[in-house]
Amino acid sequence: MGVDLGQRVRNLRKRRGMTLTKLGKETGLSPAFLSNLERDLCSPTIENIQRICTALNIELVKLLDDNNWGKDVIRADKRKIIFEEKDQIRYESINFGPGRLDGLVIVVEPHCEYEKEWTHPYDEIGFVLKGELIVTLDHQQFSLKEGDSFYIDAMRKHSLSNHTDYPASSLWVKQITNHH
Repeated sequence: MGVDLGQRVRNLRKRRGMTLTKLGKETGLSPAFLSNLERDLCSPTIENIQRICTALNIELVKLLDDNNWGKDVIRADKRKIIFEEKDQIRYESINFGPGRLDGLVIVVEPHCEYEKEWTHPYDEIGFVLKGELIVTLDHQQFSLKEGDSFYIDAMRKHSLSNHTDYPASSLWVKQITNHH
């Protein structure tokens, strides 16, 4: 992840007046683990980071990438990879800063069954840019092809997979009205 991820978590936690114990209770993670994370002594999973983001009321993208805040253009070769599991899935940030639309390019590699279910406190729309993508919403699967779009309501469980021989790329956009 980022070299300053731990510092960002610590700053947000303190800004919100939370102790490590309270953050631990809200995330289900031990205070010792959180302390190590804040000191960059461990590498958290994306699931653990998402739990922390939910407890701190911040979007995953905003926690992991603030490089392009205030800019109007992000070149494809300058997008920050905020999460990657080799040969499975990659999240590339399209983050222009607080109060602005926010997005991701998600690339799901061939034959990837990325079954981790996500929920988050915001609605989002998605658009398949290239390839074929399986989007699972509350255990109902939708096979989407290039040009298809989808909507995911806040707190709705969803996951992604790709059953083809080619990568599937999708664009995800959300607008957060609660600025922190």
